[in-house]
Amino acid sequence: MSNAIKTNRMRCKAAIVTCSLLSFLVYLAVCDQLLSTPDAIVQEVGWKSYHMFTILANMFAGIAAALCIPYAVDGLRYNNYHLPRWVVNVLFTATTGVALTFLIAITILSPMTSYYRMMLYSNNILFHTINPIIAILLFIFINSDHKVSFRATFLAIAPVVLYAAFYFVLVFVIGEENGGWRDHYQIRDITQYVPLPLVVLGMVLITFVVALLLRTVHNRVHEKRKKQTVSYYQSAGDFDCPDIASAIKALAARNRSRDLGGELIVPRRILAMMEEKYQSGLPLGELCKIYVDAYYKKEVKGQ
Repeated sequence: MSNAIKTNRMRCKAAIVTCSLLSFLVYLAVCDQLLSTPDAIVQEVGWKSYHMFTILANMFAGIAAALCIPYAVDGLRYNNYHLPRWVVNVLFTATTGVALTFLIAITILSPMTSYYRMMLYSNNILFHTINPIIAILLFIFINSDHKVSFRATFLAIAPVVLYAAFYFVLVFVIGEENGGWRDHYQIRDITQYVPLPLVVLGMVLITFVVALLLRTVHNRVHEKRKKQTVSYYQSAGDFDCPDIASAIKALAARNRSRDLGGELIVPRRILAMMEEKYQSGLPLGELCKIYVDAYYKKEVKGQ
């Protein structure tokens, strides 16, 4: 059990540090962009910064990372770091967005200008390089609590589809002269060679492929971590009790001794892993009841 707890606490600390760092770097980069002056390449500064997908994708990634911090803090308190599925899906969607900006910047935009200008110059080093890399590593190696479903891949491409729709309306329908957006991605120039529907379809397909790749790697890491965690709990000697009820009571006593007055959290995943070790045949609901009863019994004795 100690190996499982140690690994869990390491993940909590890594998540707190990495999520906080990413959120701070996004905040720093966005503030810098808001205060920047326009140049020959980028004219979308100040409030116009929000016209660019790169800015919006980075902001989404920063918000998604911040969502994980409370769960990581609770994980340190209860030795049970676990993200809800919806948070993992939000992370997946946000990571897909910044991964797309990283890919486009390094393969298309950099050759058009220079790699230094796109990947390293000023706040581009944050928007195009550091933030996407941190977000990708965070999603794959730290916040891999759930297996991402194939359906979630369609959710991951939703921001690109929505942005494309807004861009089309504000650039092509309304136009800059009527209060719309400037064609800062020079789509009109591209449509001289490629029809607009194919441009949009191409971007959606690229985003879909990026999402599939992220999902594949994430799920492989998830499965590997899950097997490792199960093996930890099945071979644990900390609660080497004669039966599962005694082991659960020992777990409840340990967690209660660390309680700082927070809300009771029933570690259902851990109980399920312990059941695989003891093979008692008891349903998960009964195991949870044993845990809750033992937890509050300990509380009464301590009062």
